[in-house]
Amino acid sequence: MALRMRQYEGFTLLELLVAMTLMVVIGSCLYTALYTGFRAHRSAMLAVEPTSQAINAIELLKQDIQGVLPPGDGLAGAFVATDSVGFKGVDADSVEFYTTHVYGDGEFLTGGLGKIELLLEEDKDVRVGNYMSYKLIRQVTTNLLARREVDPEEQVLCRNVLSLNLRYYDGDDWVDEWDSAEDANSLPLAVEVDIKI
Repeated sequence: MALRMRQYEGFTLLELLVAMTLMVVIGSCLYTALYTGFRAHRSAMLAVEPTSQAINAIELLKQDIQGVLPPGDGLAGAFVATDSVGFKGVDADSVEFYTTHVYGDGEFLTGGLGKIELLLEEDKDVRVGNYMSYKLIRQVTTNLLARREVDPEEQVLCRNVLSLNLRYYDGDDWVDEWDSAEDANSLPLAVEVDIKI
């Protein structure tokens, strides 16, 4: 009786090494492509973030200004806007007014009358070249009937701000300052907000 040897078919060691090398090359190419894509996405988001913050800040201010209350009777005080100059001559304007608006505070909504103050504060943690960087601050006081002075809630609307310029339309011209107490309790017809980031 003759024994027949079976031949097993399979891969040789050389073929396995070639296949594993190809898998490593393809894997490294995929990793490089994904890393480059994620890095480009991250840098694009960092480039767009300041503009997005400024747009959100302007939208919030637009809602505040649309609900501005005329000064005089009741709880509403004067609409006061100051034209100021900051570090190295940049615009650092501020405005204070009373408005009706709904404010989001974390999980809760509060509404009714509120006093809004918009101003720039020096951001000591950030410096852009030779320019001082500011943060755009919105201070909100909602309890206008408090018996003692209440500290306003402070919100940082935008960081890395280089300047804030506000102008007010009186019906004929654009002016840089406004004080409704000196002008028969009148309000500006329009407000122009210019934020440089």
